[in-house]
Amino acid sequence: MTTRHHSTTRLIVAALVLAATAQFAVPAPALDDRAITLRTERDIAVRRQELIRHIWGPQGFPERRLPSVVKRNVPSPVRGLDKLARVDELRFDLAPGLEGLAYHFIPASPNRELVILHHGHACSLDDSPSPADPGYGLQHTIRALLLNGYGVLGVYMPRQRPGDCGGSHEALFSIPTQGSALKYFLEPVAFSLNHLKSRSGAADLPKYRAYHMAGLSGGGWTATVYAAIDPTIQLSFPIAGSIPLYLRSGGSIGDLEQFEPSFYRIAGYPDLYVLGAHGRNRAQVQILNRRDDCCFGEAEHDPRTTGLPYANAMRLYAQQVSEALSRIGSGTFRLEIDDTAPSHLISDHAIQDILLPELRRHAPSR
Repeated sequence: MTTRHHSTTRLIVAALVLAATAQFAVPAPALDDRAITLRTERDIAVRRQELIRHIWGPQGFPERRLPSVVKRNVPSPVRGLDKLARVDELRFDLAPGLEGLAYHFIPASPNRELVILHHGHACSLDDSPSPADPGYGLQHTIRALLLNGYGVLGVYMPRQRPGDCGGSHEALFSIPTQGSALKYFLEPVAFSLNHLKSRSGAADLPKYRAYHMAGLSGGGWTATVYAAIDPTIQLSFPIAGSIPLYLRSGGSIGDLEQFEPSFYRIAGYPDLYVLGAHGRNRAQVQILNRRDDCCFGEAEHDPRTTGLPYANAMRLYAQQVSEALSRIGSGTFRLEIDDTAPSHLISDHAIQDILLPELRRHAPSR
């Protein structure tokens, strides 16, 4: 893909996101979620189950569901990767006419840890070959993780994958289903982990001992919600993925899954951050790009919401989440504001100075 074509694609994707936001978003999210309502270990367990029941109904978390199709040793959808042994393709039948997609990048020298890397509103895990237009940074992230021995599961959002790109997420909420359409955003991760855990130690797969998750944009939102409901995710890194609803305006309001009231009445974003970070040796590091040209950056901040400038308002909720975790007793949360990222992407600073050091710090004992 040429630089010009890549730039055009990026503009089209951005236009689709903004159009969806303009069509379906209310002037401001209706819920005020600034209060953290989780105070004890029991609160954590009860609230997590409430969220799971809301998403999947009485049948609960899909512990036994597997990918519909697994293709071993397919051509890599991402170019220029070193230390790569092979790529497996996983496909998921989520609903009639709705298919999910993920790729498992297996490192040549596995350290037995997996990082789920979830994309947002774009339909390629690859980046532009041009330094002038770096894309979204997913390729750079995959490459850095493989070089350090991490397996990578690259996951797409529904209606945001090759062959099915640009569809409205709001339309998913009109599909008749038990539970909530939010499950379509989470099931590709859940089914993939079911597959990898069930085959752990097989001759053709690494025997993973730790599972982590990172995501950009809508993928950062997915990392936030999935880590909240599945405590087997040890470290999570939501990047440009969410802020509390009470702080949102303009482009930060997002698509319907970001503010659908019946879900966030159970747990607002600060509660979700607590759920995603709580637990022994668990942590969540949220990254916001100050110069983000999409959402959750300084340009989208309205200081009238709190009377505070951008960084102060963001660090205030992060401090409150961190203090709540300290009172409950385990897990850590922190916010990093990335001043180096020029736009809506995963920067080299985020990869080299935040993500990789945090993974190393929490590495399981050999």
